[in-house]
Amino acid sequence: MTRQPGRLGKLSLIVLLILAGGGTAAWYAVARGKSASGGEPAPGEGSKPVRPVAVEVVSPRPGGIDRVCVQPGTVEPFEAADLYAKVSGYLVELAVERDGKKERVDIGTPVRAGEPVARISVPESERQVKQDEADVAKAETKVEQVAAAVATAEADLGAAAAAIALARAELKSKTSYRTFREKQRDRIRDLASRQAIDAKKAEEEEDQAQAAISAELAATESVNAARQKEVAAAARVKQAKADLKFAEAEVTVAKAKLEKSRVMLDYTVIRSPYTGVVTRRSFHVGDFVRSADAGGERVPVLSVERTDVMRVVVQVPDRDVPFVRPGNPAVVQIDALPGEAFKTAGPVRVEVSRSAASEDPHTRMMRTEVDVPNPDGKLRRGMYGRVAITLRPGSPSAVRIPSAALVGKAEGGKGSVRVVRDDIAQVVPVQYGADTGAEAEVLSGLTPADRVVVRAGGPVENGTAVSITTRR
Repeated sequence: MTRQPGRLGKLSLIVLLILAGGGTAAWYAVARGKSASGGEPAPGEGSKPVRPVAVEVVSPRPGGIDRVCVQPGTVEPFEAADLYAKVSGYLVELAVERDGKKERVDIGTPVRAGEPVARISVPESERQVKQDEADVAKAETKVEQVAAAVATAEADLGAAAAAIALARAELKSKTSYRTFREKQRDRIRDLASRQAIDAKKAEEEEDQAQAAISAELAATESVNAARQKEVAAAARVKQAKADLKFAEAEVTVAKAKLEKSRVMLDYTVIRSPYTGVVTRRSFHVGDFVRSADAGGERVPVLSVERTDVMRVVVQVPDRDVPFVRPGNPAVVQIDALPGEAFKTAGPVRVEVSRSAASEDPHTRMMRTEVDVPNPDGKLRRGMYGRVAITLRPGSPSAVRIPSAALVGKAEGGKGSVRVVRDDIAQVVPVQYGADTGAEAEVLSGLTPADRVVVRAGGPVENGTAVSITTRR
């Protein structure tokens, strides 16, 4: 029992020490809290100066960032055609004429638009043309003959009209004579009735009057006959003119047949549809060539590509499709032509020429074409490279900063940037646009005069004292 008080004393001492330690810790925490909140400094802190944080800054560069789509591009000919034979026959010529001389046509041969490049022999077409030419000449001769018949019929019609006039004049004369004889007869009758003259004389006058009447009737019939002749002549004229129209129609038909046979003969000559180069030759001189519509496998005689302008085909991804417009500037670089860029220079325009206005449902990309002038023939079908299309120019009132300078980046184009003003760091909100990963376009919140923190030697918050170590 004598040991218990000693043990109780030890326990009491331990409890007192624990309570004393807890109170000291609580006092220290309160003191630190006051120091951090701007209250009274903790003991010993007023004697230690705060060291500024070293930072690296840059000045924003004026001008926004262009929205550029860079995608692989493939060179295709602006136009290409397979030249087939329209008629079957033997290939007798593969050549073009240069300065009065024949030059053999083969792959790589330059050709001009409308220039004959091949000829097929079809003797039956040549004979048909000659026969149709003879038929045209025959029909034209018949037209001349019928035209002469028309002239003859019209002359007969004129003669019939003249005969009518003559018959009418004769009728007038006979009528006058008949009137005279009747008056003479009446006078003699009167004298005979008074027995002033012999009755025989009256009978003679009666005979002459009747003869005059008969002559008038004959003249009347002559007029009617002349009129009938005129009607017949007019009918002959009408018939002759109808024959002339028929003969002229025959000439038209003959000429149409001749034109058709000439077209068929012209099919034996194959011409280049445009200026370019021959890229394929399927036959040699002497080969039998079947027409394209003869059935079976269709094989072109030649293939020609236009090369003065080439299409560069680009597949634009879905995110850039809404910004593609004809006229967007483009820069084309071809892997096979290192160091050379095809872009707008003076009157030469390199830009988006057309787009499909529809995405491929499998790739979610849209076919876009850039026409590139190719006067020296450097660009060849199948070449590939990269095409940079400027979809939207950057805002001229914007500035550019390194992407690493953005802090607190969030959706909707809103973020924050640390700037140094009077050696104090300040966090300012900004509105940013395009971000390439290397540079960001700031639409509002900064000016080219600001100094933007891109790196810091320690934590930098709003109000932190800083020292600038590097300026750009």
